[in-house]
Amino acid sequence: MTNRFTPQEDAEDLAIVLREAREMQGVSAAELAHRTDMRTEDILEFEAARVIPARDQFAVYMRALGFEA
Repeated sequence: MTNRFTPQEDAEDLAIVLREAREMQGVSAAELAHRTDMRTEDILEFEAARVIPARDQFAVYMRALGFEA
């Protein structure tokens, strides 16, 4: 039996990880948006798990925070 997550569950999990990583580093959503050439609203939408699929965008955001993704 495999544990497969739905795209929504995946988005929710990635949203939590991103928000916590961003907050741990003291980076605002606006600063992360600036670093990734995105809109602040894009970051907030991602953190609300409204971006599906989320993996590619997650990698962009995490790299901008200094993590390997």
